[in-house]
Amino acid sequence: MKAKIFSITLVCVVGCGYIENPNLMGDDLGSGSDGGSGSSFESTSDSGSTSDSGSTSDSGSTSDSGSTSDSGTTSPSETSSESESSTDDMTTGGSSANGSSCTADSECLSGNCYVVPFLGGQCGECNEDADCAAGGCTLMNPFETTGSVCNMGEVGGGCESSSVCQGGLSCSNALNLLNLIELNTCGECLTDADCMGTICAPLVSISDFSGYNACIEPGSLAQDSFCNLGGNGDDACMTGICSTVDIMGLDQLGACGECKTSADCGGNGTCVAGVFDLDTAVLTGSTCQ
Repeated sequence: MKAKIFSITLVCVVGCGYIENPNLMGDDLGSGSDGGSGSSFESTSDSGSTSDSGSTSDSGSTSDSGSTSDSGTTSPSETSSESESSTDDMTTGGSSANGSSCTADSECLSGNCYVVPFLGGQCGECNEDADCAAGGCTLMNPFETTGSVCNMGEVGGGCESSSVCQGGLSCSNALNLLNLIELNTCGECLTDADCMGTICAPLVSISDFSGYNACIEPGSLAQDSFCNLGGNGDDACMTGICSTVDIMGLDQLGACGECKTSADCGGNGTCVAGVFDLDTAVLTGSTCQ
């Protein structure tokens, strides 16, 4: 179902255009956590002072009742209004659990709505690294209802900078669609120079919306594997070919395939381009048929 939504939203890029809502992106995502404060909660404890009103029982006669009006005793109606105000101040977020669809932090119990452009948002543990104590923030899988989670800076863990990654790991981009949908994770390398006799290539599962850059042996990625189009993708693929997969004319992905043109088929067939199935989130490389 989520993959179908992905398909619809990509169509909307052409038919509808993209209207950026600054309230749903960037640093503004954290604003949902400001719904209430501890100081408001503490102020409600002062309402207990109204119990001192029992001292008014010392007024001996009704003729002295006028003096009670000057005693500053809180009336029941004032106490009620203060209580209601305090309750409003204590509201910190919405009622949506992690994994639920959202557009703003204030809708989520966690106070964090992770929004991915075109794909929508889900309530989760975080929407930036600063929300996590020991690592970074791993974005949700837009094809599932998992919600974002905090990680320990391990390989494949989401990140905004290398500072949240464990020792020896670097934060880098493993997948980029439309320069808006990005998968940035802690990985083993940034370039081939970081690998000893091997190459730096993305190991990505689009259907799981996960992956990282790793040092791998040349020619180790199987047919249909995601590859770095325009980079060292040909070297990484077992077939020696990182084929181009078009996504509705909006963007392109690389997938290990059998051919780039029919000439690669050795005169025994026609090169059929690879595809990305938007309903199943399955990537397929080119084939000779």
